Amino acid sequence: MNKEVKSEVRSQKSEVRCLDTRCSMLDSRFSVLCFLFSVLCILPRPALGGDAADGKENWRLGMQAYSFNRFTFCEAVDKTRALGLRYIEVYPGHRFSREQPDIKTDHNMSSQAKKQMLQKLREAGVKLTNYGVVKLPNNEAECRKVFNFAREMGIETIVSEPPADAFDLIERLCEEYKINVAIHNHPEPSPYWDPDTVLKVCRGRSRRIGACADTGHWMRSGINPVEALKKLEGRIISLHIKDLNEFGNRKAHDVIWGTGLGDIKAVLAELDRQNFKGVFSIEYEHNWLNSMPEIAESVSYFERTAAELGQTDWRWIFNGEDLTGWDGDPRLWSVKDGAIRGQTTVKKPARGNTFLIWRGGQPRDFELRLKFRIRNGNSGVQYRSKEFDKWRISGYQAEVVNDPSMVGFLYHERGRGRLVYVGDMMVIDEQGEKHIVGRVADKDELIRAGYYKEKDWNEYRIIAQGNHLLHYLNGYPTMQLVDNDRVTDPDDPEDRKGAARQGLLALQLHAGPPMLVEFKDIRIRELKSEYGDAVVLFNGKDLDDWAVKGSRGKSKWAVGTAKMSSENPKLLVAKDGEGEMINLAARNRDSIDIYSKAKFGDCRVELEVMVPKGSNSGIYLMGAYEIQVLDSWERVKMGGGDMGAIYGASPPRINACKRPGEWQKYVIEFIAPKFDASGRKIRNAEFIKVELNGEVLHENLVMEGLTGGSLTGKEAPTGPLMFQGNHGPVAYRNIIRKPLVE
Repeated sequence: MNKEVKSEVRSQKSEVRCLDTRCSMLDSRFSVLCFLFSVLCILPRPALGGDAADGKENWRLGMQAYSFNRFTFCEAVDKTRALGLRYIEVYPGHRFSREQPDIKTDHNMSSQAKKQMLQKLREAGVKLTNYGVVKLPNNEAECRKVFNFAREMGIETIVSEPPADAFDLIERLCEEYKINVAIHNHPEPSPYWDPDTVLKVCRGRSRRIGACADTGHWMRSGINPVEALKKLEGRIISLHIKDLNEFGNRKAHDVIWGTGLGDIKAVLAELDRQNFKGVFSIEYEHNWLNSMPEIAESVSYFERTAAELGQTDWRWIFNGEDLTGWDGDPRLWSVKDGAIRGQTTVKKPARGNTFLIWRGGQPRDFELRLKFRIRNGNSGVQYRSKEFDKWRISGYQAEVVNDPSMVGFLYHERGRGRLVYVGDMMVIDEQGEKHIVGRVADKDELIRAGYYKEKDWNEYRIIAQGNHLLHYLNGYPTMQLVDNDRVTDPDDPEDRKGAARQGLLALQLHAGPPMLVEFKDIRIRELKSEYGDAVVLFNGKDLDDWAVKGSRGKSKWAVGTAKMSSENPKLLVAKDGEGEMINLAARNRDSIDIYSKAKFGDCRVELEVMVPKGSNSGIYLMGAYEIQVLDSWERVKMGGGDMGAIYGASPPRINACKRPGEWQKYVIEFIAPKFDASGRKIRNAEFIKVELNGEVLHENLVMEGLTGGSLTGKEAPTGPLMFQGNHGPVAYRNIIRKPLVE
């Protein structure tokens, strides 16, 4: 859909919504629609959302925690996160943690235990989607315990093998709670091993009752998974997906997907034909203590196959078999064990830095993901680069080196040299001067967290969009750059001292001592954003570009490095340094609001916020429409005043809040109100999307008017970004605005 059509559709939607916006927001139907959307929506992977336009992702891949039943639930969540997945299915009876082994994950957990469980999931950026296999007897009190647990935990689907006489009750509860029940198939002679039996109990029932298709158990029962899926078309709610080493044997075990007899490719092709949209739970029941490498290979197989089927807009640019599409010195580059291998030796040295170049195009705005493993030496991932001599490259380089203080930083090969170190956010101005304006992470904390796995596989995520570049390593942000330098001529290989907006992708072998580096799972997707170049609103050094709402003498806003007080967790302290805008208020009304001198209308805003224990602030788009900032860490049910709420208009869909004192990231896409020549408002303001920590909280929310505490008390076509400062201590950093491109 082109921009003109999108604009017209938005305009028409806005006109309809304006007829009765307030009523529609309060109407219970709105809550149902939000729920249905959250069930169908495909969200980005953990800790990675918000920095680029969402891609096309129709299938959600997660873990059945039973795969890690030799470990605790908390360890299973961490392993899910380490695999780059953001969905998990919990089973009853899983030990909660090593520290609390007596707590079991089920519908009988205490309120405090459920709160701890939700907090662990939020910390990891993992969503609980399914619960099972759990009993649902023909007993309303017992069934309600399960449904109440599912509702409290945000679970979409209960997985069960209920008795036939319970389905009238189950159907009624499914409709009441708006929660699915998926019938699981253990192997023969369990009640539902045959898909015909599942169809029989579903016949004439609510569409909320269907199948949890376990492909591995079908294989153990001698049933072809593809034929079973065909029988269940229209009734498949979720899957326990497996590939086994044998067919028709109850003792068959899991193997890496694509290497067994389950024909996973045909399974996925059949689900694609059925236009299935839902959750796949990996249930890997083999090599229990060391299954992570095998599961990781299965994840890659799934993602590659999903891309081939058009279920995602990722393009896999390395086929895993040979160097088709790539070009480099054949003495040094090869493919081994499904990975690109670059190696120099004493007998085969690199003659200067040399590169393996992807010849499939010169990407402009994109997201690139790949895995690398380096044994020794120095390498890098080139992007937006140019070839100035055969296999010799100049341009942006994401550093690859066995050094956890350096891997992840941005270098400009044969250009401007070292640009952005690990942990920094930088702006390069129009004169080419570098300015560190903030931090994306603390380098020492990254090292302690193990953001880089030495001599092991690590995953890079690189985003290049306009003048805005971001690096992530294993899900951790490592650097951010807004490059406003002169844009070099892409057709002139000698023009290297400046920014670049498009160019080649390549992999580096560094000159010097013998070295070995490997790359695999290389994929890219094009980013088509409606938003223009990033503008940094806070320079990290002073508040000269900001004004306060009232007397400056009352302002407690300062610049430094924020930290939650060790003596009083309700307060912030400012350490020496730069990059963070801190309100050092000690109590309510102890400080005042602050706003940018720059004004703007339609935009995308990206920023990070730190809230100490119990504190309260707000982010006002155009100084008029507030997104709530609050310590809602321990809240289970979210209200209109909690973190992420559009104050007084709509509560957030879920609690995406982090612990007090941690940095949290908002991404806000906003359309300003429109006025005719006489000043009459002809279109309401609209929050197109609000994300917190990668979770979508609001979409297409029309604002009939202002929220409380606005700067001027009236709506206007443009306005500043304002932070509430009169309710408590808070800190902000990395504040970026991107204008809507007409």
